[in-house]
This record gives sequence, C-alpha cells and structure tokens, in this order.
Amino acid sequence: MAVALESYCGLVVEFWPPSTSLEDWQVDDLHKSHHKNPASVLGCHKLDDDHLCIAGCQLHIFRVWHPSLEAEGLEVLLHLDSLEEDEDCQPVAYAFEMRRRSAWLYEAVVALPEGWLAEAEDPGRAPSGGALQLPRYRVIFQGAAGQEVLHDTFGYTGVLMAEVDLDEFQGGNFLAIADSMGCHCVRAGAVFGLRFAVWAPKAQFVSVVGDWNNWDGRACPMRRRHRSVGGGFSGVWELFIPFGYEEASVPFGNKYGFKIHSADGQDIVKIDPFAQEFEVPSDMDYCPALNSSVVSSCDDSYRQQPFEWSDSSWMTRREEKGRIAMSLLEPMAIYEVHLPSWRRDPNGGLIGYRDLATQLVEHVKAMNFNYVELIGLAHHPFLGSWGYQVTGYYSSFSLLGSPDDLKFLINEMHTAGIGVIMDFVPAHFCKDACGFSRYDGSPTFEYDDPREGEQTEWGTCIFNFKKNEVRSFLLGSALFWAQRYHIDGFRCDAVSCMIYRNFGKADGEWIPNENGTDSNLEAVSLLQDLNRSMKRHWPGVIMIAEESTSWTSVTDLRRADFCLGFDLKWDLGWMNDTLIYLEEPACNKPSNHGKLMLRNHYLQNERWVAPLSHDEVANMKGSLIEKMGRKENLAFYDRVRLLSALYGYQAAGPGRPLLFMGQEIGQGREWNCRQSLDWHEGDEQTRKGLCTWVSELMAVYRHHKPLHMGDDEPHLKSGPFFGSKFDYLESNADACVVAFCRHWNRERPVIAIFNFSPKFYHNYAIGCPYWGGWQVLLNSDDQRYGGRGGGPGNSSWVCTGQAKSDCSDSLSLDLPGSSCIVLLAPERFEDARARVPPKMMSGAPQDTDGDIEYALDDLGF
Repeated sequence: MAVALESYCGLVVEFWPPSTSLEDWQVDDLHKSHHKNPASVLGCHKLDDDHLCIAGCQLHIFRVWHPSLEAEGLEVLLHLDSLEEDEDCQPVAYAFEMRRRSAWLYEAVVALPEGWLAEAEDPGRAPSGGALQLPRYRVIFQGAAGQEVLHDTFGYTGVLMAEVDLDEFQGGNFLAIADSMGCHCVRAGAVFGLRFAVWAPKAQFVSVVGDWNNWDGRACPMRRRHRSVGGGFSGVWELFIPFGYEEASVPFGNKYGFKIHSADGQDIVKIDPFAQEFEVPSDMDYCPALNSSVVSSCDDSYRQQPFEWSDSSWMTRREEKGRIAMSLLEPMAIYEVHLPSWRRDPNGGLIGYRDLATQLVEHVKAMNFNYVELIGLAHHPFLGSWGYQVTGYYSSFSLLGSPDDLKFLINEMHTAGIGVIMDFVPAHFCKDACGFSRYDGSPTFEYDDPREGEQTEWGTCIFNFKKNEVRSFLLGSALFWAQRYHIDGFRCDAVSCMIYRNFGKADGEWIPNENGTDSNLEAVSLLQDLNRSMKRHWPGVIMIAEESTSWTSVTDLRRADFCLGFDLKWDLGWMNDTLIYLEEPACNKPSNHGKLMLRNHYLQNERWVAPLSHDEVANMKGSLIEKMGRKENLAFYDRVRLLSALYGYQAAGPGRPLLFMGQEIGQGREWNCRQSLDWHEGDEQTRKGLCTWVSELMAVYRHHKPLHMGDDEPHLKSGPFFGSKFDYLESNADACVVAFCRHWNRERPVIAIFNFSPKFYHNYAIGCPYWGGWQVLLNSDDQRYGGRGGGPGNSSWVCTGQAKSDCSDSLSLDLPGSSCIVLLAPERFEDARARVPPKMMSGAPQDTDGDIEYALDDLGF
C-alpha cells in the first residue's frame, strides 16, 4: 500500500512496509554475537521506493543497537539533521520516536529526501588510513544519569584501512602498520571514538570487548574488511566505536580485547597484537589467563599533544653518522640492564621508568658506558621470561609505567649522550592462551605444522615467516620502536632459531626447505628486509644479531641470498671460550690456551660485540666472579683480580664491550630477575676498586681510537706502517701471557698485556713494534683499583730495551698475577718503528674479502 508522505516524516509501525522490522533469526544472531554481517542490517539503510507516492522522497530504516537500550520502557528519540540549514547556518533538526524491537535494538522508519543518505564511496579510492562517512543522526534517551546521547557505531560507514594499506599488509611490507591496526583514538567529525582493526583470517565472528561494554561480545561486533577488487575477505576485521563530543568521553585506560568465534565453534578472548599498552599483570610469577590490552592515551600518531622529546641534537647526529656509514666507527661501551631488577626501593618494591631515569643515567655516566641495552622492554606478562616471551610487540613493559614514562627515560638517556638498544624477539612467541598462539582458533601467526611452528626446547611457537601479514607485523614492530621510542639499536634475539629449521630439534622433528637443506629461507629474507628497511628509514640505528652458529655473512651488507645484513654480531664463541679458560685452575690453563687464540681464526669474518651478558650469570651458572678460578676454589680477592683482567681483555680486544649490570661491582650471587642488585656489596673496598677499574677502562676504550675504530676487519693493515688493526705480540701458553697491539691510521697505537696466571713475572720481555717510551694508561693491579701495586703504575713510563730473538725491540716490565696493563705508544711513533717487528705481527692473516670498509651503496644510499 502506497502512503502519501512528506520529507522528514516518521511512519508509525502500522504503515511500515512488510518485513521492514528485523527478522527474529537476525535478532537472535545479534544477541549471540554471531551475525555474519551486522553492518548490513544495523545503522541506516534505504527501503524499496515502491512504498512512496511522491517523487524525491525515500523511506529509510534506522536500527540502533546498544547495550544502554536494554531496559524496557525507555523513551528513545532519533534526532536527524536535515539537508537544509537554519538562519544560523546549522542543519535543521528533526526528532522521531523509535520503536523497541528487542533488548538493545530500536527501530524507526522515516521518509527522507533523495540524497539524504550519502552513497557509499568506493573503498578503492580511500586514502591511506581509510575514510569514514559521518552519520546525520544520533539517538537521545532518558537514562539513569539523565538525558544521554548515543552515537551509533553502524551509522559510520566507509573503511578504516585503505586498499593501499591492505596491499602493503598482504604484501609483507606494511611499515606503517602500527597506525592502521590495533586501537586508536580518532575524531570523526565532531565525535571522538576508537577505531579498531585486527587480523583474524579464519575467525567466524569477532567483537571488541572491554570494560566499557562489560566484556559483552554482543555490544561491538566487527565488520569484515573485503577487498574492493574481487571482493575477497582480507582477513582484517575493523570497527569504529563513537563515544562523545569530548575527548574525555573516550575510555582511556580501559582494558579490552577481541572475542573471537573460531571455525570449530570455540569462543576465545585474545589480546590486541598491536596494542600500545597492557594492564599490569596481577601476578608476575605466573602466566595470567588474560593479560588485557589497554586503551592507550599515549598514542603519538593520533593524540593532540604527543610526547615532547628534547633529543633532537642526538637524533640529528645519529642520522648524519648513519647516512655516511660512520656509526660503527664510534665507540660502543654497552651496559646491559634489566630495569625491574637493576634497583628497587628499600622495601623491595619496583621503581618506575621516571624514577629510574636519573639514577640510571648517573650510574651509566659514572661508569663511562655510552650505551645501555635494555632487556625485557617490550611487554611480557611473565617476569620470569626476562622479556623473551613477548605479547606486546607494540607496547612497553607495563610493570614500570606508561609508554610516556619509558619515553621520558630514553629522552633522559639521549640528552646525557647515552644510546639505547633494546632486545627484539622476532623468532618466537609464548603459548599463553590470550596471546598469539592459534589466534583465530587456528595457526595464525605460527606455522601450521608443529615441526615448523614449535620450538619444543623453549615451549614456544615460531613465527610463520612465510605469511606476508606476519612479516608486516614483525617489520612494523621494529620500525614502530625506532619511530615512537627513538630506539638507537636492536639486539635481535635467537637469530639461530630463525635461520635454521632444525635448531634445537632432533631428526624427524623438522622439515627441510624446498632445496632440501636446513636453512629457513623465508626467515633469512625477513631479516634481510628488516635490516634494509631500518637502514633506509632510520639510518644510524644499529642492528645486532645474537647468533650462535657459524652462519657466514651475518654482518655482510651485500645483496646475496646468504647475507643477513646486520651491523654487528654477538661473539658468543669468545665469551664461552674465555670463561671456560678462566674457570680452569692455573695448572690447566696452558693446555687450554688455544681457547684464547681460537678467536683469531674468525675475527675477520664479521663485525662483533664482545658480550659478558645476562645469559652467563643466571640459570645456575653463577656470577662472573664465581666463575673466576672456580675449579680451584680461588680466594675472593684473587677472583676480583682475575675478573679485572677479564674486563681488560674484553675492552682492549676487537669487538664492542657489553657488560651485564651488577658485574661492575663483582656481585657475588647470580642474577635474580625478581630482586634488586646487591648494591651494598659495592661499598666494600675491594669491590669499589673493581668498579673504578671498569669506569676508567671504559673511558680509555672510548678515548683512544685504536681500541674502537679498528674493531672491524682487524687483520687489515691500518695506516702507512706494517701494523694491522689488531696484531698479537705475545702468546705464551706456559706463562698464560697474551699481548696484542691495536692500530688505527696515524693514531698512537695501544698495547694491551694480560697475565692470566697467579704468578708475578719480573722483567717479562715482550716484543714491541716501536722503540722508545710507552705511557702506562692502565694497570689493573694499581692500588687505585684495589690491586697490590705490582708492575708499572698508572701514568708512568716504560721504555724499550734489548732485542728478543724474534724482534729488534722489546719492553721489559713486571707483570703482576691476574693483571691487565694497557700502554700508549710514543708520540712520534712513526719515526720509531722497530727494525724487525715481532714475528707474530708479520704472520697475521690478510683476508680482504669482507665488506667492512662500508660503501654507501651497500647501505642503500
């Protein structure tokens, strides 16, 4: 039956066209949060024109779905804005009573002029970041708190992710993914709300659940995002939830997640993989059933007042150095820190990022480190994982404060001239029920086959590096930290687990690649893409691999299938060999001397960090001071002296020194992530001397260029003379004495001499490449460092004398037991070359096949 209507006329229900009110089965599906396409029935839609009898007018059905509309007897009014404006240039408003269809659901049919409801825009033309079409209506009802305004989620049409965004996401190279996926506060017209996007390709239904909707999956059902070309499902679900005209109406700080109905009929609640904040876990000793994501007020890409950084000079200098490939010629003295256990308050309570900032900066500067490496920086709900089982790849660790609090700490570091490296875990993730494991009810972020997708040794899942969406997730995460948190370097954990399919697995527990070998080709290509992307977008950021095998070309920048493209690699072989050697009793050291020299065979192959890390002082391994002479139960004082020699050996040799917190004071017990370092031990006189030694050692390392600028390709000739960047002068297994010389161009060379035996050697002769007076920069046995005062004192001079059998000049000096002595060459060393240099210098290998002499082409510039 045709009805005579005027524009902006509401119809009573008796005159509604047949089947206009939503069918019972669809209402039931909405209440079960199982409706396949809620956007097709909710919001505003045109009805068939046959029910109108005047031209230029169309019937529209309005269906508003909201948990606030549950109670019966509510007076619910639909307020429409007309296309005409009043004398104040504001749209003329009309109000219509809505009919209750069911709890949560109210309907109204209104005749409106043609063109009132804008035609849907082509999503293929939406700009990056998407485009929402704004509704011309809102709902007002009388609630418990008085008159309330509801903004209809499904009145906002359009897309939140543009086609170009989906192309990059599904192409594996969506570097700005953090701005599109996850949860963000945006303003749509005059209304503030939250936009959500999540990847769950095999889910049947997905809803946003959170504190504001009582975690009810019915309240906010998400839309499937289909491609504009072909119409296929992209795997992305999206939704905009409006809250009010004021930004304060947005529920910042509320917990939220995604309720996912899987293909096998299970309802599961998962975290937001792209969440920028998480709730503080209620119990850090256990993995919680749900560690919720949190609506963040610290989202710098969307909030009106982003965090104010004051490190522009640091960032500018870092970029300049990176663009001309000079970053790796700078000294890097790295202090490795686990913030929750670095220092606690007197009652054992945690200290937050902001309160830690001043204390940590002061300590790092006093110790003359110029980098900190922060482990466990990304969010992880289980403290005992040390941050290596991550759930928040886009979130800082919530236990110590907000994202802004962490930015404050990093900003303070930068203004003090200290770089910040973070541990990054792109290899695997924990199996927490609320996390990435079987995210949509099926293998999503992991491989389908457990032989590829599980790391049984650690009880974790391995990322599926074949899936482009996973690649976008991992690449975007690293770039997010570089952009939002000004991170200066990434130490990529467990690279060996990524690049080898059989890592930690027995025969039959792994699947070869398409070539029949054990390398993970897709993981290799991901790491290559990661390193190239970082160099392209954030030059000067240092990429470091924790890789424990003999994979060739980890730090090779060439574009070859096997070259990973990192800047540096942890020298785990040096760490293990050296510590094993120093654990031996003095009588066994000569037979183990080869462990000290083994490094010489591979130094040329990569660019190195020399780590004494957290891995070596936990899990029943004991602290570093416990390891010194452990097999002969060495006395404490002698352990300190041997530990001092170890630190000298680390800093003076090739590779950037990295020292884990607490070892600078020689902490007695091994590290415990749940309690503070034993700072009171640092007040002991012997340990004070050790701390002073570390501080002055790092100062010498940073000041004298041969000790850091000649780290890479150390066997290449450096400068106009016969010296390589690194040359052995002495390797005496029986005496446990090692000495080497460091060169860098025309800088004064540095000699480091080590006596790892407890014996005191009088007038020990060491071949010398230059004759004349050498200045003593450091002697670990100096009383200033708690030593006995043996050997030449700091700032004294030693002079060359008689020839040795293998060279024309030598230094004869007293070598205290368990000591390190560092000497600086004569000022005019160019004119003081030994007629016959030490024999070991002329025998150094001269492999020049590496790529350490950087070229801008290698870096993509």
